[in-house]
Amino acid sequence: MAGFPPCRMTVFFIFGLLFGNVASVDLAVSDDIQDIEERECYGTNNGMGYSGTLDMHYHRLKQRYTGCTYVNGNLEITNMWQAKNHDLSFLKDIRYVSGYVLFGVVSVEQIPMDNLEVIRGNKTKELMNDHYSLIVAVTVDRFNLSKGLKELHMPRLKEITNGKVLFTSNPYLGYVNTINWAPIMRGRPQDVHFLDIAFDEEVGSENDTSICGQGSRWGDDERLCQEGVNSNMCHEFCNGRCYGEGAGDCCHDTCAVGCVGPQNTDCFICKDYVYEDKCVGFCPYMTYTSMQQCVKYGQIRHFEAAVKGNGAQWASCLATDT
Repeated sequence: MAGFPPCRMTVFFIFGLLFGNVASVDLAVSDDIQDIEERECYGTNNGMGYSGTLDMHYHRLKQRYTGCTYVNGNLEITNMWQAKNHDLSFLKDIRYVSGYVLFGVVSVEQIPMDNLEVIRGNKTKELMNDHYSLIVAVTVDRFNLSKGLKELHMPRLKEITNGKVLFTSNPYLGYVNTINWAPIMRGRPQDVHFLDIAFDEEVGSENDTSICGQGSRWGDDERLCQEGVNSNMCHEFCNGRCYGEGAGDCCHDTCAVGCVGPQNTDCFICKDYVYEDKCVGFCPYMTYTSMQQCVKYGQIRHFEAAVKGNGAQWASCLATDT
C-alpha cells in the first residue's frame, strides 16, 4: 500500500468500508414524463456484494429496473466498470426510492437518473457511524485510474426525507458542488458530506450561470439544471416544508417536496402512501399497498388523472367495487 498514490489509497479505504458492511398522493408528474407507465419493482439489500459474474450482475440489475418507476426498497448500483461499456439508461424512469440509493465501484461516465424525485430513506446505509440515504463512492476505475464517473444526472431530485448524503472517492465527478442541497434535504444542508476527493473541483462552479440561471446543475446541459422546489423561506417549526413563511404555514407531516396548504390533501407528493385521495403514513386495516397506493381488499383499482389546485398533475388510484 505504501507505493500507491493517495487517490488509490483512499479508494481502497472506502472500498473496504463498504465491503465490510455487506448485507446479504401520488407522484407529481412533469409534463414530459407523464406518459410513463407506473411500475413497482423491488430493490436489493446487498450493499457492495454481488453473485455470479459481473456480466450476470449487470443483466440482473437491468432486468430488475427496466421500466421501473417506484423502487420498493434500496437502489444499489455497484460494480460497473467502464471497460464493459455498461449502459445504465434502464434507470431513467425511476421516480421514487423508498430506501437508500447507493452508487459504488461504478466507473461509467454518466448515471442517468433524470426522473428521480424522492429518496424516502425508510432504510439507510450505515457507514462510519452515520446513516446515509444517498452514497456516491469509489467511482474511479481501479484498473485505470484515469477513467471514472463524470456526471450524476438527478435534475428532478426534490427531496431526501431521511438520512444523509455522502460523496467520496469521485475524482472525475463534476457539478455536485453546484447543487442547492438545502431544499432537497428539508433544510439540512449540513447533512451532505463531501469527504476525500468527493468531486472534481475543476468541473462546474455555482458561480457559472451561463447554462442555468441559478448556477445549480447536474451536468453540462440546460436539461440538467436543478429543478426548483418550494421556494418559501419556511419557519423553523416547519421542517423545511411550507406554503408560507409563518409558523402556522407548515405542510402536513405526510407531505414530501411541498404543498399548497396545511391538509394531507394539499401535498405535491406523498411521503409514504395515498388512501382515498389523502396522504397517509401507513395503510389502514383491510388494505394492501401497490406502489404508494393503499388498495382495499376485494376491490379493483383504476388510475385517474386529477389536477389539483396547484396545477401539478397527480395520478390518483381509486378503489371500485367488483
